[in-house]
Parts: sequence; C-alpha cells; structure tokens
Amino acid sequence: MGRRVSGFLAFAVLLAVVVLTAWDQQPRGHRPESAPGDVFSAERAFRVVEEIAQRPHPVGTAEHDRVRDHLVAELRELGVAAEIQEGVGRYPTTLQRDVLGMARVANIVARLPGTNSTGTVFLTAHYDSVASGPGANDDGVGVATVLEDVRALRAGGTALRNDVVILLTDAEETGLLGAEAFVAAGKVGPGAGVVINHEARGAGGPPLLWRTTHPDNALIRAVEDAAPHPNTDSLTTTLAGAQTSSNTDFASFEPTGLHLLDWAYAGRSAYYHNRFDDPAHVDLATVQQMGDNSLALAREFGDKDLTVADDTDRAFFQLPFGTLVVLPLWVIIALAVATVLAVGWLSWQLRRAGETSLRRILGAAATALVAAPLATGAVYGLWEVVQAIRPEYRPLFVDPYRPEFYYLAILVLSGTVLVAWYVIARRLFGTTAAAAGLLCCLAILGAALAILAPATAHVLVIPTFSATVGVAATFAVPERWRLPILTVFLIPAAIFLGSATWAVLQTGITTAPFLVAPAVALLGGLLLLTLTQAWPARRGWAIPSTAFVLTLVLAAVGLAVDRFDDRHPLTSQLIYALDADRNEALWLSREAPDRWTRHLVNDTAPSQRFAQLWPTAITSGIATAEKLSAPTAEILSDTTESGQRTVRLRLRSTRNATSIGLHYDTTPSSMRVAGREVTPLPKTGFQFYAPAPDGIDVELVAPAGPLPLQLVDYTWLPDSGIRSYRNPPDDIFFRQDSLGAVFVTIPGL
Repeated sequence: MGRRVSGFLAFAVLLAVVVLTAWDQQPRGHRPESAPGDVFSAERAFRVVEEIAQRPHPVGTAEHDRVRDHLVAELRELGVAAEIQEGVGRYPTTLQRDVLGMARVANIVARLPGTNSTGTVFLTAHYDSVASGPGANDDGVGVATVLEDVRALRAGGTALRNDVVILLTDAEETGLLGAEAFVAAGKVGPGAGVVINHEARGAGGPPLLWRTTHPDNALIRAVEDAAPHPNTDSLTTTLAGAQTSSNTDFASFEPTGLHLLDWAYAGRSAYYHNRFDDPAHVDLATVQQMGDNSLALAREFGDKDLTVADDTDRAFFQLPFGTLVVLPLWVIIALAVATVLAVGWLSWQLRRAGETSLRRILGAAATALVAAPLATGAVYGLWEVVQAIRPEYRPLFVDPYRPEFYYLAILVLSGTVLVAWYVIARRLFGTTAAAAGLLCCLAILGAALAILAPATAHVLVIPTFSATVGVAATFAVPERWRLPILTVFLIPAAIFLGSATWAVLQTGITTAPFLVAPAVALLGGLLLLTLTQAWPARRGWAIPSTAFVLTLVLAAVGLAVDRFDDRHPLTSQLIYALDADRNEALWLSREAPDRWTRHLVNDTAPSQRFAQLWPTAITSGIATAEKLSAPTAEILSDTTESGQRTVRLRLRSTRNATSIGLHYDTTPSSMRVAGREVTPLPKTGFQFYAPAPDGIDVELVAPAGPLPLQLVDYTWLPDSGIRSYRNPPDDIFFRQDSLGAVFVTIPGL
C-alpha cells in the first residue's frame, strides 16, 4: 500500500481498539430467575426492587416503615435472623455544614456466622430514598444486590470462614446518618473488617469501584483475583479519595479503620433522584455486573485471613475482558524514568541523523503541553454555550436525559484541539519534531505524576513508554515493517484512551473538561504517530476545520433530540416558607426562575428573616400566608448557674412534619439532641429527621442572658397541605430539597 493509505488504515485500527475497549466496559446480558441457586441472578434481585421501589420512601414516612418491615421479612425468609437497630445519627465529622443533619434511624442488621472468623465482611446498602423519587436505582438495586448475595451464599451450602454482616442503613439520603449511628454505637465490633458498599448515581452503565481506603493492596488484590468486572483504576480511586463533593456511607465507615470498597454506577444520571427512578428504569445488565462483583468479593473476603497487615498502595488499571493489572508503585516510577531516558535517546538519534534539532523538539513539546488545557477550556466553553442556549440545564447536577450526542461532541471537539495542535506543530517545527515533541511532553508529564502521585501516573507512563519503544524499534527494522510494529506498540495508548472516554463521560458531563478532554488531547496524540507519513502536505487545516463543524452539528443534534416532556421531566426547586410570628409567607428557590417557578418567584432576594434560614435562596416571591400550625417548643427547664444558662426543650411538629430544626444566632457552649451530645457544635443549628410523634428533647448550655431561638419544621412540598399550591405540569418534577416550612421564634427565652 501507499504510505498515506497504510497510515490511515493503522490509525483506523487503533481507533477501533479505542471503541472496542469502551464498548467492552458496558454491561450486557443478565441471568434469568431460573439460574442456579448459588449464582447471582439479576432477575431474582429485581423482584426486590419492584417491591421496595413502588413509591418514594424517605426517612420519617409511612412508606419508609413499610419498606423496612418488608426487608426484615425478606431476610428472615432467607433464614437469617434480622433485627432493627434504632439510634440517633448525625453527619459524619468529615461533613462540615452550618446546619447539622441528625435523625432517628432504624438500621437493618443480620449476621451469617463464620466457621473460624478472622474478621467481618459487611455487605452494605441504604434502604431509604429521597422524597422526589422511588429510589429503584438509588439504592434499591444496592439493597436487592445484598439480599441476592445472601440468598446465593446460603444456597451454596458451605459456610464462609469469616462472619458476614448484612447492614441496610437508614437515612443515607439525609446525610449518611444511619451508617454514622451504627458506627457511633460501637456496632462495628472489634477486629478486622471489610465493607463492600453498593450505591448508584444514575440508572445504568458499568458499576465502578470508584473509591477505596488506603493502603489498598489487599483490597485490590482481592478485586484482581475475584471480581469478574473490576471497572477501576488507581487514578480514579486516588481522585475520589481527594474530593468530597460526592458522598456515600463510605464517609461514615472510614474513621473506623475498616477496609472499604465503594461501588457505584452513574450512567443515565438524569434519573438520579428523579421521579422516574423506578423499576422500569433499572438496567438488569448493570444489576448483573454489580451482583457478580459483590457475590465474588463476599466469597473472596469471606475466606481470607482479614488480620493480615496491609501497608502499601498499588497502581492498577483494567484491560479489556475484565483483566485488572496490579503493579507496585516502584514499577511505575521505574518506567517513568526509563521513558524519559528513552525519549532523550530517541531525540538525540533524530538530531544525529539530521532529521530535526533539539530546539525544534523542545518547541513542539511546549506546544503539546498547551494542547491539554486548551482542550479543557474548549470543552468547558462548549457546555457553557449549550447551557446558554438551553438554560434549563443549569440547575442540573446530572446529565441530560439523552446525552449521547453531547458526549460525541465533547470527544470530537477534544480531537479538534489535538489535530489543530498537530497541524501547527508540523508547520512550525516539522513532522519529525512534532512527533518527538509529543513523546517528550508526555514523558515529562508522566515523570512529574510519578513523583507527585505515582498511583495515577500509569495513565501516561505506560502508553508513552510503549510508544517510545515502538518508535525506537522502527530504527532497527526494514521500512515495510515500521508501521505495523509502531501500530502494535501504540495499542496500549488506544486501550487507555478507550478506558478514559465513554465510561468517564457517563459519570457526568461536568467532569469531561478535566478528565476526558486532556485524555484525548494527550493519549490521542500518540495515535497520530501512525499518520506521520500519511498527513496531507497541503490543506491540513481542512481536518480540524471539518472536525469543528462536526462538533457544532453534534451539539445541535443533541439540543434537538434532548427535550423535556412528561417522560423526561425538567428539574425544578421551590420552597414555601411561612413566618408564623408575622403571618407572612414567601416562595423561595435556590435556582433562577424556570418556566414553572417564574409565576411564583422572581429575581428579588428574600428578606432577612427568610434569608437567615435559607441563605442559598437567590429568588423569592410573595405567597399566601396559609393556616398551617407552627411547631412548638415546651420549656422543660431553664436554669442559670455560674454564668451558664441551661435550657431543656421538647420540640414537636404539630403537623407531623418529617423533620424539625432549631436555629440560633450565637453558637451555644454545648448541646445535646435526642440524648446525643453534639460535638463539634454546628454554626447555626440542626435539622432533625424522623422525629418521634411526641417530639425530641434538646438541652442547650449558653452564656447567661437572652437566648433567641427559631424553630422550623419541614415537609415535602407536595405533601405540605398548602391550599394555594398547585402541582406542576407532568413535564416538571420537584427536586428533593423542595419543601414546605413553617418557622416561629421560641417565646420566653
């Protein structure tokens, strides 16, 4: 073949590897209900989802209690002695908020005794949902997975070495409160333990091992040995450990010293906390993958010696067909050094051969370094433009319902920046210098990562090392073998690129500028090495220009395809707040007015009394003051001694609200809520979910003098009994923080 044809053919082969790698990560197929008893069946697990996700069941509601009792009955039917452990939970100390979340919780706990236990394996999921949706995926699938695990373990006929505890936590959605109460009550027990947590932030896609505790060697070795669908790498788990914007019960368990595996899926995230997070939107293939991993790991950890010390981290990444590669960190560091040396040798050889100069190579490397942030900015700008055209996207903390064309636009735009760099670099520095400069840039970045965070460096070090070896090998073989050999050595780059694109896009478009765009700009550049001799000598700008036009077309198609309707409703947020002292009411929202709320709120900021309680509200509107009964505070005692005033109150909602809050202007010296000491003290107060019908007791100690306190109770807005409230049209649904609230100043203090 001619050089041009063979070059483009080699590039097409590598592009096919990228696509196949991304495709391989997606779940496909599931086992039927008739599958053997000792294996996981998604259809069997789905029966549990259908039963518990009929309606929303947030903590403090009758439907929540029905789900709780059903799950206890299910476990007992499986031959496991299940119990309900009640307590009071609070935000984990790692969650710092001005208003502290607390709740009366009821965790479901059961135990499978081991034959010679060295520790405990905890299978965990939360059984509550948000008020805005039935919670079929979040976290009905997690609960159903745990129950199906138990059924399969029992059907296997052989008891495991270690104890297995089934822990279905309560009030996760209101702040990880059930898991925190379990830990605070000392229920974890002595000795070693492993937690396998099951979560969801969407309605499909591969279940990802997105977070672990550290050191992670023993955990990852178990995943390597047992999990058929690892779906993880050490870059992901390192980044997840460094951020706190997404939280699961992991945050409650981490301080205990338990080893933790946090599994979650995030595809089709538009259904997250949505009224259509129902059984009809559960992907059985996703359930099967999660269940296969969970059951395999329960058996793996169930027979391991959990007392073995673990004092090191590993670098790890996934290859196609479920192969997880685990490496010591020193291997990554050594490869990074070898890559720098190899690129240096290669550059020297090119200079000696007269093909280019070191100055040109370094110039090309500098421009390649700029390509990644330019791709980040371009993708970020693209999504800003889309949101300007479709402002309804701005309140979303998830993706649109039909995001696929946006995903493609992001990939093509990232590729556009890469190709534009390549055209400029070839023109400024020459073909050879552009290729060598790219390798030099990646080698330096990989070395920097290996120094700063070696567990993350594999994503650059391994494909760059392989590509450099491939380029060096072309010096030693006949010309007709050069391109095939180079293509083979570029396969790692294609695999890493495939792993870093579609599955990552499924976790959210907002992460794409910072993860996907740089991956395409850097790893995609390695694939361009096959086009060194095939790139057109003239009209090279036609390629990035065409790609940019294609980006615009894909984004336009995305806008045309993704429309809100009664099956794909728009998210809206609204609060009704009644000041019972003054008989005044406002509509409030944390979002700009949309086509539904604009009839109730405008850009006017809320007045001070309302803004103190809802500081994040940015819009407001006058509302009818409804005849809603205010919460009450009974003063049980009020004493002053040695300059300290101690007040004991009983707080109660007279309208059976699902939560009640107490707010203060000055932080007290100490506070006890529902029998639990609160330390550290929150800045402005607390909100207590699922209060008992007769209320909750609160004790505050503050400096002697006036103690102004405000009492608020909260209900889910559609259940608030507000006569002036009208349900939104079918193509709109309220976010879970849409509330009806009544507040009053506690008299006599």
